[in-house]
Amino acid sequence: MVSLKYGKKAILLVEDSSIVRFSVRRLLEAEGYEVAEATSGEEALVKARRSLDPFDLLIVDIHLPGIDGLTTIRKIKEMPGYRYIPVMVLTVDAKASTVEEAVKSGAVEYLCKPFTSEQLLQRVDRLIGRGEKDSPSETLKKLLRKEINRARRGGTKFTLILAQRKAGGRGMAEIGRRLRRRLREIDEVVVLSDDLVALVLPLTDAAGSETVVKKFGQWIPEGGWCFGRAVYPEDGSGEEELLRRARELLQEQKPQLATGSGGTASEATAPEHPGIE
Repeated sequence: MVSLKYGKKAILLVEDSSIVRFSVRRLLEAEGYEVAEATSGEEALVKARRSLDPFDLLIVDIHLPGIDGLTTIRKIKEMPGYRYIPVMVLTVDAKASTVEEAVKSGAVEYLCKPFTSEQLLQRVDRLIGRGEKDSPSETLKKLLRKEINRARRGGTKFTLILAQRKAGGRGMAEIGRRLRRRLREIDEVVVLSDDLVALVLPLTDAAGSETVVKKFGQWIPEGGWCFGRAVYPEDGSGEEELLRRARELLQEQKPQLATGSGGTASEATAPEHPGIE
């Protein structure tokens, strides 16, 4: 699922050699990545669990003290939000059996020691792109384009829900994490601002999204929410059309919020809002 933070892409480097950690971190930070270090599998599990959002990439040495690298990868992959996070392993052993075990554990790339700066950076760039992340609004638009292409090929529907908190405040990252735990693995969550979050729900029609809206208030009872929904393809064939429809419905909800009528609306969309460009 989509990471909830933006700015620099974050990498968790799990390596017991201080020399390798220092050189890799220096290279990655120079390219604009944010790097967190762990010297053991146990420390990596703690940092992954405590991170506000999933790291964008895991770089893990196979041979670690205590919990080995492959076990570490498997355990992290079981954590919420990490199922589809790419993993690159570092190893001095390039045997086919070792690579096969790494792939079975969840790795998608490997790098044999010793390696050059170019080899490391090329692989990282191939896996997650350059260091700077997209803004939340651009992330949402890319997700919508991806879902539109998938739904068009498969002849299926999907729903965009914009949920806006009636009273702004902090803690939206935590709300995003709670939503991810409640939703399906295929669903996407993007926090757009301090009071606005977007849900992209594949294989979901209007009736299915109504169920999500009704449950939303049970999952996140604090603050009060209004909702704007757009269903592909009924409400639009492109990402801009879907966003516009959702914004229009959310804007219609504003007078109801001001007068106290309407309660929690199931049909609403986002107003012109700084979180959506």
